[in-house]
Amino acid sequence: MIKEDMSRRSDTSLATLLLVSRAVPSEESPLSASEFWKLVEVVNDPARLLETSDDELAGTVGPVLAARVHTLLDRATSLAFQVEDLEHHGIKTLSALDDDYPPRWRERLGAAAPPVIHCAGPPQLLVSGGIAIVGSRDIAPAGARIAQEAANAAARDMRVVISGGARGTDKLAMQAALQCDGRVVGVLADALTRTADDPEVRRAIADELLCLTTPYAPTAPFSAGNAMGRNKLVYALADLTFVVATDEDNGGTWAGATEALQKHYGRVAAWTGEGAGSGNAALIKRGAVPIASISDLLASAVSGACEPTTPAHEQLGWAL
Repeated sequence: MIKEDMSRRSDTSLATLLLVSRAVPSEESPLSASEFWKLVEVVNDPARLLETSDDELAGTVGPVLAARVHTLLDRATSLAFQVEDLEHHGIKTLSALDDDYPPRWRERLGAAAPPVIHCAGPPQLLVSGGIAIVGSRDIAPAGARIAQEAANAAARDMRVVISGGARGTDKLAMQAALQCDGRVVGVLADALTRTADDPEVRRAIADELLCLTTPYAPTAPFSAGNAMGRNKLVYALADLTFVVATDEDNGGTWAGATEALQKHYGRVAAWTGEGAGSGNAALIKRGAVPIASISDLLASAVSGACEPTTPAHEQLGWAL
């Protein structure tokens, strides 16, 4: 059994990190999210793999995957140094089977739930629900005002404001909430280390008002693919996601909202007043809740906060 506790992690957490982390080089490609969750279906607890012989492992997962898993599990020392270095910079590494990991991601995303995330700031903000506010990067002044008003209202109502940290609507909403001493979660598609190094960001993290998180390597630069993968995490984390403005059939906001509606990642609402984008009405036709005022937004978030969801892993018969 591997004795390195990696900052007092459970063996389940350790095995998960070893199997999926891309933080250190490996001769074998780390498991993807879908591969990891399929493996969990077979072994139930990844910690079992730490004590399994090569022959037993081959009998459990097959010889091809067994060789890959063995190589990945053999990098505990290098991964421990990497995780410790991140912790020295204020960045925590959580596995999907840790207590601090957002349960909504496991429940709502199923095999798309990221097996490992990194976060800077209090992870308890990730399990508090809240109102996500998203929209176009190049948002019109009227839409920008609504995003800020929505964030202010959510902060006053003691609700966490969730967004993706992108230029435009996302940052406007996050900044507006922080200016009211509201609590904020940013799910990033670019380098967490760089964003967390900003002095104002560091102060908000130190005051336990802000948690930044990413499923990607903490130093990974922005990419369109990462942004698309990040979108579902925003929707699945929130009680309600408020789309301020989007263009129909165009852009990341439209893609994220329509995916969330189609796959039931979380409840979606769309602004109907001045500043709404051309795609807002189309989202409402697809099932988004129409929002004509900030009071409508708060009421809709309250009404949906406790709606039951069928956990995706239960739908697939997974034991977690």
